Amino acid sequence: MIGELGTYLFNFLTYAFTYLLNLLIVLFSRLFAGLKDLLVWLFTPILQLIGTIFYFLYKLGALILSVIDLVFKLVFFFAYVMKGLFVTLIGLNYNGAAARIPGRYQEVFDHLDPALSFLQMDKIATLCLWAVWIFVAISVVKIIGARGD
Repeated sequence: MIGELGTYLFNFLTYAFTYLLNLLIVLFSRLFAGLKDLLVWLFTPILQLIGTIFYFLYKLGALILSVIDLVFKLVFFFAYVMKGLFVTLIGLNYNGAAARIPGRYQEVFDHLDPALSFLQMDKIATLCLWAVWIFVAISVVKIIGARGD
């Protein structure tokens, strides 16, 4: 009888402690799940706002770099157009000296030079070169002017 009472008491206490511990586990898991849901609900808009701000800053930096790259390329383009124009203008200075060409072409050029001078083709070539640069300048202005349309 004392053995049965001991077994019954042991089983009762085991069941009671198991039930209480399971109840505590369920209560704490629900408490922490609710706390987690509350924190997610509270911080989701704040984290989305922070993420939006950083995304905006990233896109703003990409835009600034694109504008800097575009300005650099435009300056590079205009510098080379101006260089070509000034080289052409410097080339308009004719001092009467013969052009430096390879020796195998020199004999042919020596025979053509009096004929070209007589027909004034050297001046026409200079005017054609000048016309090409004017055409390039007008084209550049048209291209830049068409950007706003």
